[in-house]
Amino acid sequence: MIELTFPQILQGTFNLIFVIISFIVGLTILTKYFKFKRTHYISIGIIWIGISTPWLHGAIAFILLLFNIEMLQSIRFIIAYAVIPIITALWFNTFTDFIYEDKKKLFVSLISIIAGICEMIFFIFLFTDQEGLVGVFDYANGEYFTATYRPFTRFTLLFFLASAFISFMLFASQSLKSADPEVKLKGKFLIIAFITYTICAVIDSFAFFLQFEIIVVIIRVLLMLSAIEFYLGWILPEFVKNHLIK
Repeated sequence: MIELTFPQILQGTFNLIFVIISFIVGLTILTKYFKFKRTHYISIGIIWIGISTPWLHGAIAFILLLFNIEMLQSIRFIIAYAVIPIITALWFNTFTDFIYEDKKKLFVSLISIIAGICEMIFFIFLFTDQEGLVGVFDYANGEYFTATYRPFTRFTLLFFLASAFISFMLFASQSLKSADPEVKLKGKFLIIAFITYTICAVIDSFAFFLQFEIIVVIIRVLLMLSAIEFYLGWILPEFVKNHLIK
């Protein structure tokens, strides 16, 4: 019988809540395509769902643990890693539709090649020496939600995160230059959303302070807020706009 500690229950529960919120936000943005007929709503919705996958495996594992089932570690690493290079390439494809359109082919080709190489190396490592080259969840010692990542996995994930962060800041900063107060407000929400997300992702990646229950709660709450801020940055509801734009 698997007995979860209070910190593990906290981490699993908040993982699950964040993933649910992210899927709702992503699907809500995606469905705006049917109203506005702009394809970037589809890609942006998929992108936000995609960047929640590093927490998706923990949410699924938590549900399975409640039924005394341990999730295969290889599947967890596939969910946590394999989606991120693809999502980063999709983001660059969308990002260059808005700015740097003249360099779209160069940027998308470069990030796609890097993503493809990383995916290939990841799967080779996964099926040759998972624990030595990809990472491990120490189930034997009750480490169900914090993985020990090996250098390749950790630093390539951080590379994709940094690439997305820099490009996203460039994209959102363009909104701040707009004379339209609504566009400017959306830009502020997007900047806050991605800064919040990035800080939380880095802390989770290195497992900083995650042995403290309060830190786990704070990080997950901030992640939830980043999802809501991201939504506000793309779909600004009238009541929010009317309240914040004077």
